[in-house]
Amino acid sequence: MYAVSGGRALAEALDSAADLIPLPFLSAFVDIAIKVLEACEEATAIEEDLMDLQGRVYDLMLAVVNTVPVNRKASIALQDKVRRLQLILDSILSDVAKIKAQKKWLLLFFHSLNKDRVDRCVSRLNAALEQFTVVNQIQVEDLLDKIRADCSAFSAQLNRIEDAVNRTTQPHTAPSAHPRQDMPPPSRRLFGREALIDEIAALLSVERTSRVCITGAGGMGKTSVALAVAESPTITNIFKKEYIFWIPCIEAKSSDLFRRILYAQLRVTAETYDNLEPLLEELDANKERRLLLLDNFETPWLSGEDGDKVGHILARLAALPHIALLVTMTSSFTPGDIEWQHRPLSPLDHGAARDAFKSKYRDAAGGDELVENHRELDKFLTSIGHMPLAITLAAACGGRLRVSPAELLREWRTAGIGIMSGHETLSMDETIRVSMERGVVRSNPEALTVLAVLSMLPAGTTGDNLRWWAPSVASPFAAVQTLRAAALVEQGDGPFASARIFVRPTIQSYMSQQNRISVEIRNQVHDACYAFVLRHKSIPDDKKFKDDLTALAAEQSNIQGLLTDVEGPNIRPNAIEALIAFSFYQSRSKASTVIASHALKIAQRAHAAIDPLHITDIDAAARRMAEAHRCLGVSYSTMSQYKKASMHFEQASGLFKSLPSGADLSSSGECSWRLIGMWRMRKAKGNAEIEALVATARADLSHAMTPKYHVALGLLGWGQYLGWKKRRDEALDALAAAKAIFEELNCPESTAECLHCMARVKFSLEDFSEALILAKAASTKAEDSGGAGIMARAFKMTARCLMILKSYEESLTFITQSLAVAQSVGFPNGIAQGLELLAYHCAARMDLAGARIAYEGARVQFAKRGSARLGRRGVARCAENLEKLGGLTVLNEDCFAHLLKPPS
Repeated sequence: MYAVSGGRALAEALDSAADLIPLPFLSAFVDIAIKVLEACEEATAIEEDLMDLQGRVYDLMLAVVNTVPVNRKASIALQDKVRRLQLILDSILSDVAKIKAQKKWLLLFFHSLNKDRVDRCVSRLNAALEQFTVVNQIQVEDLLDKIRADCSAFSAQLNRIEDAVNRTTQPHTAPSAHPRQDMPPPSRRLFGREALIDEIAALLSVERTSRVCITGAGGMGKTSVALAVAESPTITNIFKKEYIFWIPCIEAKSSDLFRRILYAQLRVTAETYDNLEPLLEELDANKERRLLLLDNFETPWLSGEDGDKVGHILARLAALPHIALLVTMTSSFTPGDIEWQHRPLSPLDHGAARDAFKSKYRDAAGGDELVENHRELDKFLTSIGHMPLAITLAAACGGRLRVSPAELLREWRTAGIGIMSGHETLSMDETIRVSMERGVVRSNPEALTVLAVLSMLPAGTTGDNLRWWAPSVASPFAAVQTLRAAALVEQGDGPFASARIFVRPTIQSYMSQQNRISVEIRNQVHDACYAFVLRHKSIPDDKKFKDDLTALAAEQSNIQGLLTDVEGPNIRPNAIEALIAFSFYQSRSKASTVIASHALKIAQRAHAAIDPLHITDIDAAARRMAEAHRCLGVSYSTMSQYKKASMHFEQASGLFKSLPSGADLSSSGECSWRLIGMWRMRKAKGNAEIEALVATARADLSHAMTPKYHVALGLLGWGQYLGWKKRRDEALDALAAAKAIFEELNCPESTAECLHCMARVKFSLEDFSEALILAKAASTKAEDSGGAGIMARAFKMTARCLMILKSYEESLTFITQSLAVAQSVGFPNGIAQGLELLAYHCAARMDLAGARIAYEGARVQFAKRGSARLGRRGVARCAENLEKLGGLTVLNEDCFAHLLKPPS
């Protein structure tokens, strides 16, 4: 490992000697390697995760330095290898810099926050070490250089002999049987594909692995990668130039055309081209290695009607061991029963996509650089799926017109792939159209139905859920397989049932234009969305809530997109109910008011359109409006926006009381208790107004017809109010009565809420042992329910009790759990209060540095609450405690005693 003293010493020695190394490419490599090692050394927050990364960098540096011939000229191929390794180290240095830039307070309790990033760096270095087989390879290259130098005197004679031999044995000198095409020049520069190009070249160089198939969607850059492989030093060192053959298959729509193109491109003539035997005999007559690059092989394989004959031709070629095959095809599957080295082409990563865009933009703009805004550029690149052809066409458009990525993004959202027009054969529109017209797609009518459905689901869906979204499709298996064969859809890892099946953004855009998705399919997908949401409608007191939460989370992006499309006046059945149900789900998972606000707008619009003489309809419309107000109130409350929440709870309570069919007192009373909580948080009302509303809420939730569940909600609200008024014994009695009913009804969240409130009362009475018992019971019930809000509060209460009782290690576990929940669902107050508690915990453990970091983090979070009372007080407490800690070099018990405690 790098961490041993010998590794450090070598790094320091190389650092000192880097400028003295006579080879610039090696000096530059050593310099960047040292920078990575130093950056890892500085990012000590996750030191044990970085040790393996440091070790791999050290191993790679040692391998290169030990094998590059410093005192004599290194081969061009070797220099290229070292420069490619330098690019890998550059990208790793960028990742480590991001780790160093992380907020310290996050790393303080989320130790594995950057583990995935570090693992990816280690994986890249492992691959680099595998490919850089320096010891034997470099020795062979240097030996060959020496042999070539020693034999230079005989080179002219050898060349003449070789030419004579070629003239008598070369099978590829005959006139063409079909118009022959020259190999296109490779792209001037490919971004993000360097390691893949090296890997494929290495595979082709060995007979055992020389059957490589590159697959991927149209526009992914398969041909560009294949051409770069053919021009790579590894390939040109092994295959003579005249033995590297370009086989364009885009026009080979039958086995006969494919066979004739082979004869033409391989420069072989025969008396008849109706069979393959003369060509195979010619290929087998000379055992020197050849490379055949079969580009766009999907045309003969997927478009023709005799794919079996095409497969037979390919198998005959593959049977010749000295023939290397490099195939590109628009598909997710490899062709024929051949042992392929399959390399599916993925979109570019963020860095490579950004570099590719800027390079093409600069070329199109006549050398002018893009005025950089990383955030806007990354948003645009993400929206088009990081696809190379889409990036190239969009950047060319942007550069020619001198428009910004933000402007391109706006245009993309309205015009879609229309902004990516270019030469007809290069336009995204044409690329997708050709894929859709493949024979394999036309052979399965259900495939286009599934493609249309998936194009309406921006996040894709699982194989199991596809049956829900496309109920009319008899065989989703066959449809997806057909679409994958044409690279129109993609499937994630894992079995079909749980794997994500999705469509790339460019194909979604293509399908959304020119009415390519029928009204019938659109209505079917929307109806399926509403039914899916309502099927999984529940509250944390329901037994199935956690399962429903998981189901809705899996389809959240799709549902949100489809519900946002709901507009009047012709609103489909169940649309508003689904909007409201999904809004409640969001208020309990990741707080947002987008769908809740939209639900209220649509409910109000529908209510205004109802004929007032239709009592049933007007009553349902009024109830939906009340529910929408209540939902928006819950959302604002979760986001700590208490003033807005108050307004909507007040509206909802009034609407529930004035329903045309009669008052819904239970729902009105529940909204009243929520409103009381908002008033208390804001100190917005005097005691008289609060007490009047308390009396009303109690009456609404205790009349003769009130269901037991709502009776218990009334007792819970009353107990909370009594605790706030410091009538503690009465509060405990009311909360115990509520808890008994909730336990009888098996309502875990509300039971947890009662236990949490009882723990707070006991805490205020300084009965900390009993408070801890109740808080732990509340935490257990909260976890059973899946309710994020009560989990965060119960964990925090448990942590406070444990700290008072000096159980610091256990306390930290609950603080971390509370913060994790608050962070995951976006509870602003929960994050701020959790950080303040963490800071106080660090101070109690005499961890001065940790306390300062956490207090600063808490202060920032409280400040985001603006003028809210809780936010102002939190900022003041944190600032005062930071000031007290400011002049200290060490903490002790006396200093800790003077810190302001976080409120309970």
